[in-house]
Amino acid sequence: MEFNWNMTNTTLDTSQGVWNNTGPGISYSDKFATFTINQKGDAPTIQSNFYIFWGSVSVIMKASSGQGIVSSIVLESDDLDEIDWEWIGGNSTHVQTNYFGKGNTTVYDRAIWVEVDNPQENWHNYTTVWDQNQLQWLIDGQVVRTLPYAQADGNGTFYPQSPMDVRLGSWGGGDSPSPDTVKWAGGAIDYSKAPFNMEVADVYVNDAQRNVSQYTYGDHSGSWQSIKMVTGNSPVRQTILSPPAESVSQKFNELSTGAKIAIFASIGGVLAIGVIVCGFCCIRQRKAGRRERALADAQWDREYTEFNNYKQQMAGGKFGFSSSSIPLSPNPQHGLLENKF
Repeated sequence: MEFNWNMTNTTLDTSQGVWNNTGPGISYSDKFATFTINQKGDAPTIQSNFYIFWGSVSVIMKASSGQGIVSSIVLESDDLDEIDWEWIGGNSTHVQTNYFGKGNTTVYDRAIWVEVDNPQENWHNYTTVWDQNQLQWLIDGQVVRTLPYAQADGNGTFYPQSPMDVRLGSWGGGDSPSPDTVKWAGGAIDYSKAPFNMEVADVYVNDAQRNVSQYTYGDHSGSWQSIKMVTGNSPVRQTILSPPAESVSQKFNELSTGAKIAIFASIGGVLAIGVIVCGFCCIRQRKAGRRERALADAQWDREYTEFNNYKQQMAGGKFGFSSSSIPLSPNPQHGLLENKF
C-alpha cells in the first residue's frame, strides 16, 4: 500500500478519518503545512489512523527553529516500539536518529546524531526504511544510519517490529519539568521570539503488506512473527482509495450542453421573476409611502392649526388644551396624571 500526501490546502483532512489532529496549530497553504508553536503547551501534531508493518516513510520538511523547540517524525506501535527523527531548534547542523523497543527506557544510549545542512532553512527528504532485517535512516536519498536486527538491544528483542502509526509534529522540550530533557532540547524556550514554525510539504507512506484490513497480536511476545494479518481492506484504506469529492465546477463541466443551457435558462427565469417581484414591491412601497406621507401631512396640519389656536388663546388669557394633541396617562409612581406632551 503506497500513498503520497501533498500537504497543501488541507489535503490531510482529519475529517476523512485517515489522520487525526492531536494538537492544534496546523495551517495549510498552497505550498506546505505549517505546524506552529506560539505559547507554552502548544504541540501541533498529526497522527495516522492507519498502521504499517514494514515499509517506508518519507517526509519533505523544514524543522522548526527556536531554542528548546523539538520537531519530530515518529513511528510508534501499540507495543511501544518506536522509530524517531528529532530536530532541536537551536541545532542547525545535526538531527537525532533513535529507536525504542517495547517501551524499554532503561537506557538512552541508542540515539545517534547525523549531519544535515541547516534543517531549519533548507528542505530535506527524511526517509525511514524498515523491515525484519534492518532499519535505515536516509537524508535526501543517502543512508546515514543502519541498524541490523541482531544489533538492536537484546540481540533483536528490542528491535522495532510491530505495526506502527505515523506521527508528525513539534513540541516544547524546553518546557519539560525534567532538567535532562530541557538540557537535551537546548534550553528553556523564549516565547517572545514566537511563532516557531515547522513546515511539511509532502508525506509518502509505503506499507509493505497488501490487502490487509487489520493487524493483531498473536501473543504477548511482541515479536514480528506473532503478528497476525486479516485479509481485506480497512475502512481507512477504502477512504484513501476513494476518489476525491468533485467540486461544483467539476460537476458542472461534466454536464451535457443541453443540461447547461437548461440551467442557464432556469437561472435567467429566476432572475427575471426576482426583478419583477422586486419592482412590484418597490411600487407598493412607494404607494404606501405616499399614503403615509399624506396622513402625516394631514396630522401636521391639524396640530399646526391647534397650535395657532393655542397661541391665540394664550394671547387672549385663555388656557385651552386639546385632549387629542396633549394626551394624559396615569403615573404609577405618584398616582397622578403625567403630562406626556
